[in-house]
Amino acid sequence: MRTKPLAATSTALPWLERYAPESSKPEVIEIGSVPFTIGRSEECDYQIASSRVSRTHAEISKSAGGYALRDLGSTNGTFVNGQKIEQVRLNEGDLVVIADVELTYRISGGQAGHKTATQVMGQVEAAAGEADEGEENSSLDLIQAVRGLQEAILCRSVQNRFQLLVDLATGQPAGYETLHSDPATSRLPRNAERVLETTECRLTERIHQLHRLVAVEQSARLAEGSLLFLPLTAAEVGADSLADSLIRLSRLAHGKQLVAQVPESAVVDIPYFRDFLTRLRQAKIGVAYDGFGGGQQQVGAQQELAPDYLKLAQALARGVDKSSPRQKQIREIVEAAAKTKTQVIATGVHTENEAQMCSELGCRLAQGDHYGRPQTIGWPLDAAV
Repeated sequence: MRTKPLAATSTALPWLERYAPESSKPEVIEIGSVPFTIGRSEECDYQIASSRVSRTHAEISKSAGGYALRDLGSTNGTFVNGQKIEQVRLNEGDLVVIADVELTYRISGGQAGHKTATQVMGQVEAAAGEADEGEENSSLDLIQAVRGLQEAILCRSVQNRFQLLVDLATGQPAGYETLHSDPATSRLPRNAERVLETTECRLTERIHQLHRLVAVEQSARLAEGSLLFLPLTAAEVGADSLADSLIRLSRLAHGKQLVAQVPESAVVDIPYFRDFLTRLRQAKIGVAYDGFGGGQQQVGAQQELAPDYLKLAQALARGVDKSSPRQKQIREIVEAAAKTKTQVIATGVHTENEAQMCSELGCRLAQGDHYGRPQTIGWPLDAAV
C-alpha cells in the first residue's frame, strides 16, 4: 500500500473516509496522485485485505471538473450509492462499497453543483407526474432509506431492547439477548427496507454493527446474568470483517460473556464458516444457533460444527405441555445436543406450564413473554458508559 491513512480530517485534496463501528472517528485516506488504485494487492494505493476484493479492484482518476471512479473488471463489482457501476463521476458524500468495506467520498468544503440526497429527493418530488409513479416511489424509498440509515449511523441514534434469559434449574437470570429497537428504521417509508435489501448498500451491515456496539456499552447496566447474546443476520455471516468486529467488542464487554447468535439457516459446513467458529472460540466468544426446528439426526449431523447453545424455534415451546409429539422432539434434540455439551434454550415460553415442561425435557435456559417482554435501558447513555 503506497498511501497512509491520515489522522487529521482537514486536507485540500479529496479523500475517502472509512468508518469502523467501534470507533467514533473515521479512518481518513487522502487521494494524492491519480490514478488512485484500490484493491487487495500491496501495490495498490489503498489496500483492502479481503478475499472478496480483486487484486486491483477499482481506481479513482481525474475527470472534467472533478474525479471519477472506475471498476477495473473486478469479480464482485464496485457499487456507488447502492448501484453497480463501471465508471461514474464522484460527488460529495457518495457511498462507495467494495466487498464489505464502505468508503465515503469527501471534498474539502464540499463542491458547488454536487447534489446531496436531499437535493435529489426534491428533484424527484418535483418530477411527479413526469416520471412513472412506481419508479418514482422506488427512488424516493431508496433515497430516504439510505439517508435515514446514514443519519442514524452518524448520530449513533440506535436503541436496543433486552430480553431476559432465565436458568430453568434455578429460576434466576442467566443473561440477555439484545433486540433491535431502531426509531430511524421504523420511520422509513413504505418498501424502503425491501429496497435496501435488494441493493449492494452495506449500510444495513453497519447499522447492525452499531446496534451491537451500543448493546455492549449498555450491558454495563445489566447487573443480573453474565451472558449477552448478540444476534447476527445471515447476510453478515459471510463478511470477512465479522469475526474481527466481534472480537473487538468482546474486549469492551464489561465482564459479560458474549454469545454470537447465528441464524440456523446460515450454518453451513464450508472452510470459511469453520474458520469463523474457530476464531470466535479462540477469543472465548460463545456461539448459538438460533431458530432450530429440526430433529435428532440434524443435531448429530452438525457435531463438528456444534455450538455452545442451541435455541429452539418458538413454535416448539408453544403449548408443549399439551403436545406429546413436541415433547418427544425436544427430548431427542436435548439428548443429541448433550453429546457435544451444547445447552438447549427454549424460546417463546408464554406460561409457567410450558416453562416447567421445557425444564423437565432438559432445556437449560428459556426466554419468552412469561419472563417479561423485552425492555429498553435508559437513554441516552451516560457519559461514564
